[in-house]
Amino acid sequence: MSLIKGHKLLELDLPNEILEAARSKDFPRLDRLMSDFIQRRLAPLLAEHKEFNHIEHILSYRTGADPYEEDGIWHDDGSRVLAFSLSLNVFGEMDGGSLGFRRKGEESQELGPYPVGTLLIFYTGQDGYEHRTARVIKGERLVCAGWCSQK
Repeated sequence: MSLIKGHKLLELDLPNEILEAARSKDFPRLDRLMSDFIQRRLAPLLAEHKEFNHIEHILSYRTGADPYEEDGIWHDDGSRVLAFSLSLNVFGEMDGGSLGFRRKGEESQELGPYPVGTLLIFYTGQDGYEHRTARVIKGERLVCAGWCSQK
């Protein structure tokens, strides 16, 4: 199944324990909870779009209060076959923090930021796409970002 324009948005209901860990910024606990959630809930959704046998993830927390915050660089995630970003934005309003997305060499589109529970699935360099994250100007941004690959 192909992703229209290289990406797809889904709204997910997140378990309360994930939301509580995000609100309290208990990142070690949140990471453990996300590992389980990815395997149980996200892997089947992602498998509808690409074949893979390995998923990696990180928690990405950015804040406008960071004086060193800057736009990310354009990249394509190398040999990974699919990527995702799950919004854990439980902190209220923010400015910035969007995901720039484009087919290589074409004009970009800004995606998000999205409300908590929004899953963005998107193609990587394997399909000719690249992305970057814009700096957070004001507020806080928390996402679980991940990549699927064939190992």
